[in-house]
Amino acid sequence: MRNGVYRFMFSLLMASVLSCAGMNNPTRAVPAADDPGQLLPMADGTEIYKYVRSPAGEPDATVYVIAGITGINHIAENDVLEALGGEHHRVVVFHPRGTGYSGGKRGDVDPFELFISDLIELVDKDSETNRKILFGHSMSAAWVLRAATSLQKIDGIILVNPPVVSKASEGMSPSFLEYIKYGFYYVFAQHTPIVNMGGDPQKIENADEEAELRQNDPFLVPFFSLSLMSDARDLMDEMPANAKKIKIPLLLIYGTSDGLIEESGCELLLENWASSDKTYVRVPQGPHGKQTVLLATPSIQKWLAEKIVD
Repeated sequence: MRNGVYRFMFSLLMASVLSCAGMNNPTRAVPAADDPGQLLPMADGTEIYKYVRSPAGEPDATVYVIAGITGINHIAENDVLEALGGEHHRVVVFHPRGTGYSGGKRGDVDPFELFISDLIELVDKDSETNRKILFGHSMSAAWVLRAATSLQKIDGIILVNPPVVSKASEGMSPSFLEYIKYGFYYVFAQHTPIVNMGGDPQKIENADEEAELRQNDPFLVPFFSLSLMSDARDLMDEMPANAKKIKIPLLLIYGTSDGLIEESGCELLLENWASSDKTYVRVPQGPHGKQTVLLATPSIQKWLAEKIVD
């Protein structure tokens, strides 16, 4: 009887593993002929897409919207770009390698440091304005902090719902069988994309409508390798240590209804931040997604005017 149960469990596990072997991410999206963006070659020849939103007049500063491994849809996020840019600031968006219009393998970038080296090269070479601000939301906040320790010149950082301390959330946490499956892949096929980063929006506590929209967005990548997920987790774990190295102004924003991120992580970042010039804004009822950014627009524009421009 016991052997029969073991055989059944093994068969179930192997069926689960094999069913994920064929998971495919969206292919590289192709920009239209009249697309206003640029494709910029990196040192290894990979093309990275750059989109710029400019104000009517001379910009006071540039806000660089940094994306994480899932990528960003700059068209769907236009309201966020307008909130960050306002009437006076230039906004720049990069599609990270392996996402959107950029080149690179979907769901597995190896070595992981290419994400960071791309970002440093792109920001350092951009010289349209004298003042540079990095903006990171959720996972991309970790990218911002790592890059900020190496960039030549940064005048400020805006972080929204940084994942320093995560909540155990139904719909995001793997099941027992998934843990077993991931262990199998980590040993035998760690560069095969199998992890659904978006989880199940129907089960996530306090999930907003953005979570479901992201599931079918052709610019975004849903499945990731265990190798990439492990490297991303390591980078997020480094956030408090990297904060101790950054001596520039910080605007930190937290949505109090974030179902994925604990506020205690924001408090830890503030405690570790090397500069005394740090501002904390709590957005009542703000979710994990971009609605928190939109609700915080007056605070963002006020901070930019007071800390960066004047």
